[in-house]
Amino acid sequence: MVSLELEQKIEKVIQSFGFELYDISFLKENKNDIFRISIASNTKRVTLDVCQEISEVLSPLLDVYIRDDKPYFMEVSSPGIERILKTPRHFSLSLNQKVLVRLDNKEEFEAILKDLNDDNVTFEIDGVNQQYPFDRLKKVKTILEW
Repeated sequence: MVSLELEQKIEKVIQSFGFELYDISFLKENKNDIFRISIASNTKRVTLDVCQEISEVLSPLLDVYIRDDKPYFMEVSSPGIERILKTPRHFSLSLNQKVLVRLDNKEEFEAILKDLNDDNVTFEIDGVNQQYPFDRLKKVKTILEW
């Protein structure tokens, strides 16, 4: 688990590059422990060069804050084109993107994510804006149209 202090420091570094912290996760892939930091922007592309630069700046910071005897690999990456939106931050960094929405009553529809506030999310469905409370959203996933 990442402390709030460390998360805030990571976020400041990422913002200094003009990006936003999308997510932080610890996971295991094969036998490796991975510390994954996902970054996003509504205005800039996440490139391999940007990820490398941010990784090089974050590495010494993590060496100070994560003093675990277990080795891990750090990854800085985009959250991907198709991803599940879980937090308000995820939603705000996905505005104007096409999404697949599943509601609590199992209804599904494709829409454009238009806006959000503390309680609701606004989707454009067939040219009409409709609001849904967060608690009705069972799953929202960005989708790519070819």
